[in-house]
Parts: sequence; C-alpha cells; structure tokens
Amino acid sequence: MVLQVNRGMAADENSDERASVQYRLSFRQADTHRVDIELSVPTDGKEQIELMMPVWTPGSYLVREYARQVEQITACNGLNQQELDIRKSDKNHWLVACQSAEEVVVRYSLYCREMSVRTNWVERDFAFLTGAATFLTCSDMLDHPHLVRIDALPNWPNVATSLREWKPNDPWTRIASSFDELVDSPIVLGAIDIQSFECGEAKHHLATLGGETFWDTPSAVKDVAKIVETEQKLWGDIPYGEYWFLNLATESGGGLEHDNSCVLMTGRWTQRQKSKYLDWLGLVSHEFFHTWNVRRLRPKVLMQYDYNNEQYTQELWVAEGITSYYDDLIVARAGLFKPKEYLDRVSKSIASVQTAPGRLVQSLRDSSFDSWIKFYRPDENANNSRISYYVKGSLVGMLLDTKIRSNTNDQKSLDDVMRLLWKTHRETGYTNEDFAAAVAEVSDDSVKSWLEQVLDSTNDLDYDGLLEWYGLEWKLRDSDKEKDKEKESAAERPAYGNVYVGLDLKAEQGRAMVDKVTRDSPASMSGILAGDELISFDGFRITTEGWNERLNLYKPDDVCKCLVARRGKILELTIRLAAQPENGWTLVRVAKPTEDQEAHWRSWLHMPLVESDAP
Repeated sequence: MVLQVNRGMAADENSDERASVQYRLSFRQADTHRVDIELSVPTDGKEQIELMMPVWTPGSYLVREYARQVEQITACNGLNQQELDIRKSDKNHWLVACQSAEEVVVRYSLYCREMSVRTNWVERDFAFLTGAATFLTCSDMLDHPHLVRIDALPNWPNVATSLREWKPNDPWTRIASSFDELVDSPIVLGAIDIQSFECGEAKHHLATLGGETFWDTPSAVKDVAKIVETEQKLWGDIPYGEYWFLNLATESGGGLEHDNSCVLMTGRWTQRQKSKYLDWLGLVSHEFFHTWNVRRLRPKVLMQYDYNNEQYTQELWVAEGITSYYDDLIVARAGLFKPKEYLDRVSKSIASVQTAPGRLVQSLRDSSFDSWIKFYRPDENANNSRISYYVKGSLVGMLLDTKIRSNTNDQKSLDDVMRLLWKTHRETGYTNEDFAAAVAEVSDDSVKSWLEQVLDSTNDLDYDGLLEWYGLEWKLRDSDKEKDKEKESAAERPAYGNVYVGLDLKAEQGRAMVDKVTRDSPASMSGILAGDELISFDGFRITTEGWNERLNLYKPDDVCKCLVARRGKILELTIRLAAQPENGWTLVRVAKPTEDQEAHWRSWLHMPLVESDAP
C-alpha cells in the first residue's frame, strides 16, 4: 500500500508581526495553581466587543463550564491602560466597552487544579493547559490567527505542544491559525523527556513528564513507533507532518485526542507493570487512531464545533466504539500483544457488556446521543440504565468486521469500510446512514441490515459467527473451575458460598453503606436501595470489610433477614440469595482449529500464531 503524506503547515516566517488575537501567559502564581493571562485584541472601530470561553472541549462530550475557573477579570485600553468597563453577559461571555480604544487588553487569572486530560493543572514543577479550558477569545474572530507568548518559570526547561513556533528557534512563542487550532493544541511546560522518531516520512515526538528514572522513554518510543507504523498502513494516508504524544506520568489516567497530538495520563511506574504498560499501549493506539477517526473523519454534526452548546450525535459508537475495537487490535497487529493477551482483553469487554443490566435498556444509538447527559455523569443506577458506546461499540465493530470477512472470504474487512469512509466523507462528515452505505458497498445489504438492526436493538449480541469464523470457544474462569472441583470433591457437604446478592457496599464513617444495587438482583427484589445503611444480615452485625467473607457462609436459596437504616428509619427486609452467575465470557482458541479457521485468525491479527503463545 502506498502511503500518501500530507504535511502540516510550516511556520510562516512572513506572517503578520501582530496576529489578530494575542496572549501572554505568566506563572508567577504557580504555587497557588494559577496562571495569569493577558489577552490583546484589536477593536476594528467597534464600540463593544464580545469575549467567549468554551463550555466543553472536543473529544469529551460534557459541558464542563470552564468559565467557573476565571478570576479577577479586568479590561483596559491597550494604548494608555485606561480602565474599560467589562461585564459578564452570560455564563461564558463577557462584553467590553471599547470607548474608542484601538486595542483592548483583558487580564484574568485562571485557577488550574484538576488533573485530567480535558482540564488544567498548574504547580511549581510543571503546567498542563487545555486550550478550551484556558483561552478567552473574541466571538467574531474565531477564524483569525491566535498568538501565545509563554513566560515560563526558570525550572521549566522546555515546552511540548503541536502549536507551531512563531519564529524559528523561539519555542516560547507559538501561533495557531485559528481558535479551533488553539483549542486543539494542549501545552505541557516543565522538565520534559522528549524523544523523537520518524515514521512514514513524518516526525513524531514522545514527550514524557514526571517519569523520572522509572520511565524508559527510548524503550517506549520503539513500541509507539510500531503502533504508528501499523495505523499508518491501515489508513494509507498520513494527514500530518508532525505529531506529539504528550505523556504525563502524573498518577492519573485517561487520554484525549487532537489533530496533531494527544494527551496520555498514566503513572510513573506504569512501565514496570506489564499489564498496566499494555493498557498504556492500548491507550496510545486508541488516541492515535483518532488522528483519522474523529479528528478529521467526523460525524456530520461535529464538522463545525459549537463551543457554547452541546452537539448531539448518534455516531459516537463509530467515533469511539470503532476506535476502541481497533486500539487493542492494532497493538496485537504490531506484535506487542500475544494472541492470548489480546483475547483476554476482548473477553473483558464482552463480560463488561453481558453483565451490565443497562444493555437491555439502552440502545447503542441512544447511548451515543445521550453522552452529554449520561456517559460522563455516572451515578448509582448507571450500570442498570445505560450501556457504554465505547465498549459495546467496540464489540459491534468486531462482529461487523467478522461478518464482512466471512461474506467476502477475507477479501474485505472493516479496514476497507474505514478507508472508504475516509475517502468519501472526510470533507463532509458522516451519519449512521453513510456508514451503513459504506458497509453495503464493501460487503452487501445483508450486513448493512444487520448493522442497522443492532444499532437500535437492546437484545444481546450474537457471538456465534465470531466463534465459528476464527475457531474460538467460551470457557469458565479458572476461579469458577476451582469452585466446580471443590463442589465435586465435597459433594456430601452443603454447597456453601458462590452466592449472589447484587449490591456493592462502601465504608462511610464506620458504616456499611449500600453504594449500588443491580437491577433484578436479590437485593433489588428485597427492597434494598442505594443509600441504605446495611446494619445486620441474618441477625448479626456486618462490616464492609467482612461482607464477602460472611456471604461465603451461605448457599443459594437461603432466606435471610436484613436490617437497614434509611434516612434514620430502621427497616427489616427479607432477601433470598441466588447462585452466583457464571462468567462464561472468556474467549480461547479451540484445541484444533480447522485450516480455514487458522487462516481467518491470521488474516484478522495480521500475524502468525506462534505455537508457544497458544492458550
């Protein structure tokens, strides 16, 4: 496959010395988690200008009200520093009376102490700034260049960002061609270990902050490069000239995609724990896959960002779910997962969906649409009432891929659908109907019909085709096998343990509080509610720490009395224990796959099955 390389814009050395919108960032209050920002804008003769700050950031679909962190905002005439009237007109807009000023200077402090990939953090050792959570701008100047000057602290030797240098060899002054680009370009400041590599004739940087001696960035670069190469080959088009992996080892988690960079949050010891490091590689793969799917190939609704309002879309299962399908698959194709490690991750996703009561309540299409009010706001009932468009979307992507492969005898796959969508809808955006049409073009109408039905259905997914095509089967967890063996060897004794109640407890000031109750579980049917205090079980007081051990003394169908306190009132409830549901959602290869199944397996993972890796 021939890769097409579309290089990003180079710094324009002939650009106007004064960009339309300019900022200066000062960190003299870093010890109190604040950045001081000075914003300069021309008035163009207007009597009044309106300033705006986004309420959300692309890639994280929740209104976060970033303006709540703005403090001490003032305005003045840029020429003579005469104070100008500035007042807030709504939650994220300000009006400034220009009074014949040619330039308005606005100064504000921003409180930055939320460690996440979509917010800000400032302290003496480093700073991380998210564009949407940081910058005010003129509402009518979003498409103008925005210049950022950084007054870094002496102990911050470098900066990592995809923003272009305004002039060569001046890393502390950066320019964005528009406000969209500024929002899309997070900034990391501090002592950063930056390691670079080239792949597909494009330059890449892994910039690690906080790893100290525990993070081997050169070693991680080799693995990241394999992921980059694998994804570039899948898409066949490289839409950037330079890319930054901003890796913050700040004892947090999560990732967020951008056009020419991504933010990854992890722990400083991640690389020394194999399972966590493999999770990190999956995160790298996920966020980098977004370079194509969601950053440039977007749902139609998101083609033009509205920073003031929610933008509802039914396609997040494609933007995030399909990406979630490919993230671990890419790591496997890059040779960084063993086949069993990959199947273990798929199994966890299947078990997560199949044991969530919400799968029978919310469809995948509705899960996408309701992201703004549900996904980022989980409560005690979330598992009962919703399903993740990330996880279920990834499984639908996997089943869709299997159906396309079986329909075309491995001549086509979901890879071809994504490349077709990239070719036909990158400039226009896509809908679910566009995606389904691409599926039909690559495969046929039967697969399209299956997809359309699955998107609106709350029925359980059918995995039979997946099992048959690749030569897979289900198995019980090892812990369940041990329980079965124990039952067989002690058949003369009552089968104590292995009981199911369906509630989670949390300790709160020494009390055992009911945190969550699973729909249709014994706890739910007994009348126990989230928020109750569980005082006693079967006549004896319980603690959070001893709850599971106590349950092991009972057997399914035992009937017990519970005392709970609900807002201070003591209630006696009766609960009938059930058998612990078996977790049969673990995938393994069959002992003797057919030649066809072996060929399909290899085609899927793009790698031979090494005999020693077989389960």
